[in-house]
Amino acid sequence: MSEDVTVLIANLGRPENLRSCLASVLGPARGDVSLRVIVGFNFEGEGEGPRVVAREYPQVEQIRAPVRMGYCRAYNQLMARATGRYFLLLDDDTILGPRAIEGMVRFMDEHADIGLAGCRTINRDGSYQKSTARMFTLGTELANAFRPAAFWNDGIDATVTSWQPTDWLNGHFLFVRATVFQQVGGFDEFYYTVQCEPDWCLGIWRAGWKVAYFPGVEVIHVGGEHSVATAVKSEANILRLHVNRYYFMRKRYGSLSMHLLRPIMSAGATLRLLKFAALWLLRPERRPEAAPKIAAYWKVVLLGVARRPDRLPDSLARAYANFAFFEPSH
Repeated sequence: MSEDVTVLIANLGRPENLRSCLASVLGPARGDVSLRVIVGFNFEGEGEGPRVVAREYPQVEQIRAPVRMGYCRAYNQLMARATGRYFLLLDDDTILGPRAIEGMVRFMDEHADIGLAGCRTINRDGSYQKSTARMFTLGTELANAFRPAAFWNDGIDATVTSWQPTDWLNGHFLFVRATVFQQVGGFDEFYYTVQCEPDWCLGIWRAGWKVAYFPGVEVIHVGGEHSVATAVKSEANILRLHVNRYYFMRKRYGSLSMHLLRPIMSAGATLRLLKFAALWLLRPERRPEAAPKIAAYWKVVLLGVARRPDRLPDSLARAYANFAFFEPSH
């Protein structure tokens, strides 16, 4: 008989994060449900992580990749190996609260029309961490151009105590039905990591399922330590984000919407370019931060007049081309 939940964790080589995550999953978070836990080591080389897991958690399965492959491909390959009624996609810098997994199973069993759910997330200091957002549209993109991160304003905050439908969820904790994966498939691997969650959630909504936020379960998410650091984004990450947004708009709403996005993206990038240019001129101590942002947003402005802004420039495509498949550990 298959387990209730297959827990899937793509680790980036920080054993201290993974150790805390696994301790919560296999300890107080489990409750009265059956689990299978698979860790995919998604980084160059093996490092200390696999040895730590083998020694301290021998019941955890390991699969390894010789090179980093990004969030989307890593979790697609992990989901392809899952056998539970539910899959829990979990960042390695996440710590689950008591009976969190059992609580999610009970919630999903009671709401058969919900295909994907997230939970209440807090920071290490106990403060609320936003994990739900409005779907990207031309309207939200216009708002984002002048007021960054406007898409987070979806009405769900720390005061919400009952479950709510939401447009999309952050990828650090995603509790999905196996039948949804079988029907909709996994992440679009073009995204590599950024923008894949709203794309997947929109696909799930369009397939007739609900996406939900359930505050009855709580997790701690360190944040910024799993995939792309959130505090300081590199030039390549900024450019990749904007290419992905063009790609999302074309894929989900059509070519006309993608072309209408051009002036919106260019206006937003120009404002940020001017901001960081002023920072570079007026605050010499912040030039190391400002310089890559200036270069990145200038490229985003140029992207707005490119023939296909939804395609990676050659230099960026080469940087993401070195994918590999997970191999089972021995």
